[in-house]
Parts: sequence; structure tokens; C-alpha cells
Amino acid sequence: MLASDFMDLFSSITLSDQFRLEDFADRLHLLTVVLFSLAATVVGLKQYVFNPLSCYIAVGPSGDQFSDYVQSYCWVHGTIPLKAGEPLPDTPSEWEQYDRLRRVTYYQWVPFVLGLQCILFYVPHLAWQAACSNQAGGDVIQLVKAAADAATSERAAREKQVKRVAEFLTDMIISSRAYRQHTGRRSTARRLYQNCNVCSTARRTGTCLIILYMIFKIIMLINAILQLYLIQRFLGFHTEGSTGQRSMNLGRVSSSRGVVAVSNANEDWSGIGFGLTVANHLRSGRDWPETTLFPRVAYCRVRGIRLVGVENAYTAQCALPVNMLNEKIYIFFWFWLVVVIAASFTSLLLWLIRVVFTPRRKNFIKRFLRIKIAMIKNKPGAVSRSDIDDFVDDYLRRDGVFLIRMLSLNAGEVITAEIVTELYNDYLEQHSPADSPRREEKAPIVAPDLV
Repeated sequence: MLASDFMDLFSSITLSDQFRLEDFADRLHLLTVVLFSLAATVVGLKQYVFNPLSCYIAVGPSGDQFSDYVQSYCWVHGTIPLKAGEPLPDTPSEWEQYDRLRRVTYYQWVPFVLGLQCILFYVPHLAWQAACSNQAGGDVIQLVKAAADAATSERAAREKQVKRVAEFLTDMIISSRAYRQHTGRRSTARRLYQNCNVCSTARRTGTCLIILYMIFKIIMLINAILQLYLIQRFLGFHTEGSTGQRSMNLGRVSSSRGVVAVSNANEDWSGIGFGLTVANHLRSGRDWPETTLFPRVAYCRVRGIRLVGVENAYTAQCALPVNMLNEKIYIFFWFWLVVVIAASFTSLLLWLIRVVFTPRRKNFIKRFLRIKIAMIKNKPGAVSRSDIDDFVDDYLRRDGVFLIRMLSLNAGEVITAEIVTELYNDYLEQHSPADSPRREEKAPIVAPDLV
């Protein structure tokens, strides 16, 4: 019943109705939040609701209480994995050495680390939404949602929605320009603050949103890279190589934080990523008995049991089915994060190109005004090409083009073309003198019929 309720809740979570100023790579980060949340919940249920391990002692005190105590002790204290064919330690000193070098305790923390990674992926999105609300001069998320709703509305309602979105964008543009042009009475300290404040300067130049978005993209890329490093660090894999190498009579042991991996003299983990290492082991048929990665069976030394005044120690053999789940989860997330990093890096490069190169911005807007461009070709002198250039450079500026591009990504090009057309008509009305014959020549264009 619990599992079915949980799956019903998860199936109700969709990203398609989440309208944000984000592109495909940003949505991958949001999907990663859902995946980490799901994984943390599943592993947490397995560990703290169901039975994470089961231990057996061949000879020991009878009774369920002792059996429950052994399982609780081994879960809290940790277990010691051994390679296939490797003998058990014989003396208490050997057990202490194995316990110090090989004891595995990372799996108790898996759901908490997954939950932490979920939070770390979601916090930048919250910061970006807050920045949009504070710096854009309006609720841009509702703007995108209104445009998306207009795309699926009837024609009459669609035209009203398009006008509303265009008016909203116009108000944002005018408020930004008014902020730039405001020269009221201000104290010297106030003027100095506004001149030195980066975001205030960016708003005056029409680049506030795009700068914040580029910072957001960089933070998300760095966050994904650090998350990949966190996984490798948590599981004991370091790109710098293994640490804490010590020798024993039974072989060479490399110990690091997290998983303690037993290696042969010819085995080198240096410079190999976790996902590639495990995938290579699976491809070559080397499972956990040979590598002790995510051990399914391990041993636990239970000491300090007093019977009739004598302190006894017992060796328990424990099965760890939770590690089968942990292995699959971390292999998946390692490769998933590699994909997210690649997508984030590609998206960052594309946005840098869009921001830096002015012709790309103008061509992007001209694509939605191709009917007006056709009028320019068929009726020379009606509208000069400089009008569209001024519309992009002086009226929309980089933030306006950025919002239109986000409308295109989230609401579709058809509705975006109508909104851009409406914006351009408003621009012609505002920037042509009322008694100018040129205003009559600049007849408002009709939205492209792309349906």
C-alpha cells in the first residue's frame, strides 16, 4: 500500500507545467532534483523501514534478542568486506587491523547524502526565480505561463492574451528605461550606490536579466561538477588516486573515506572515475567478491558480550541487499551527471554566443518579423532596416531579446511571433511623431500566420 501510494505521488509530478525562464539544460537539473529525491526516498525506506541487512552467527547465544542485537550492532558499527577466497582473520589484533582499514560505514549515510544533493541542485533554481521576481520588474514566470496558455486558446482569447503579454513586456521595458533615465533629486551616497551597484548598472544598460542568467548557468555547471566529485569522494574514489595505502600480510590495502577497497599489487585506481571503473568491472565479469565494491556479504566482529563473567567475541556473517540498490543508483547517477555536465556546458556556450554576437540577436527577432521584412523589400522607403535595428538595440536591448527567446523556448515560436509583432507595432506607434507622414507609412504589421 505504501509503495503504491508513493508511486501515485511520483507519477503526479510533471515538469511540463512548470513554466520558468529556463532552457533544456536547466530542465535537466530540475529533473535531477526529482531523481535524487526519488532515490533518497527509496533507499531511506529500504534502510529505515525495511531490513537493510541480515546477520548470521554459527555458534552463539540463542534467542531473538541476541539476533536483533547483532543486526543492530553490525548496522551501526559497520561491516568488513573480504575478497573471494580470502581467509578470515585469526587473532584479535588482525580483526582490529581489518576493522581500522576495511570497515564500511558509508551505506548508513546514503539517503542523507542523496537528499543533500537534491537540495544542492534545487537551491540555484530558487535563487534564479527570486532574482527574476526582484530584478525583472514583474512576474516573468506568469508572463511565460500566460504566453503558453495563449498558444492553446481559441482565436479571440488568444488575441487578448497576446495583447496582455505584449503590454506586460512593454511595461517592463519602459520601467527599465525609466530607471535608466531617472534623474530626480538623490543624495550623493544614493547616486554613488547606484553607480557602483552592478545590478543597478546592468538594469540601466538592459543587461540585468541576462547577466544574472549567465551567473546562474555557471553556478549550475560548477554545482554539477562538484556533485560528481562528491559522489566519488563519498564512495572513496579520487581522481588523484587512492590514499592511505598500507601493507598487510594478506595483501595490499588502500583505504579512503567511504568504501575501503582492497587491491592487488597490479591494480591502480588513479585517474579512473567511479562510473567507468564499476562499468569496466561489470563488463569484464568482475563482481563484488573480487573487488569488494558495494559488498553484498561482509563480516562483523561483535565484541564485549559478557556471559557468566567472561567477555566473548562473535563473528557474524551479514548479507547487505541494500548495497545492490546502492550500486545501481550510484552507477546511474554518475553517468547521469556526466550527461548533465555536458548539456550544461553546451548550453552555456550557446548562450554566450547569443549574448556576445549582436547579429544573432537581430536575426532572431527578424525571424519573427519576416512579413515586415517582406514589406521592406516590396515597398522601399516604408520602413528602413534601421528601424528593426533600433527596435532590437535601443528598445528591447539584451534583456528584452532574452525574454523573447525564453518565450520561444517555453511557449513556442508561433505565439512568440505574434507577441513580437505586437511589440513591434507598439514600438512604431511610440517612436513615430503623431504628425509625421512616416507614421502613416509605418502601418502596423499583421502577425505571421504560421499555423
